[in-house]
Amino acid sequence: MKNRNRQRANRKLKEELLDFRDACGVKDPTPYEAVKEIVAEMKKNKERSRHGIHEYVSWV
Repeated sequence: MKNRNRQRANRKLKEELLDFRDACGVKDPTPYEAVKEIVAEMKKNKERSRHGIHEYVSWV
């Protein structure tokens, strides 16, 4: 059975091997990564609104 440190090292290695940029150099996350970023952004915004810090969109 693998120990926890070895499992973490293997997971970090897999994450490092993933390339989020396509051949042209444009960032291209997998659908899973994109959803994970969206959820993190929503949590961050919810935390800001809870503390009275609102992010306003500038009018262009």
